[in-house]
Amino acid sequence: MRGLISGTVLAALAVIGSTQLQAGETMKTELKPYNVTILVFDPTKGMESGQDYVLPVDSPDVEHAIASTTANAASFTKKADGGKALPVAFTCIKVEAR
Repeated sequence: MRGLISGTVLAALAVIGSTQLQAGETMKTELKPYNVTILVFDPTKGMESGQDYVLPVDSPDVEHAIASTTANAASFTKKADGGKALPVAFTCIKVEAR
């Protein structure tokens, strides 16, 4: 029984070690600098009611740059006032290499 448990523990450690190695390899992804322009607006008033924000981001590709910048826009935008939810929408309007 002890041998079975020891073998299982060693196998688990081997899997953890190989997973950490793989994670270390994927973290070496080359990042490229982008300026991503996000429009934050009130969807009940249309896009013309919005404001543009140009945010610098280092990402592996354009799709990731758009996704991460849109998520960041959601974090800094006011979404409630006095306990009442405000209508707010985000869209990417431009991506440029820096």
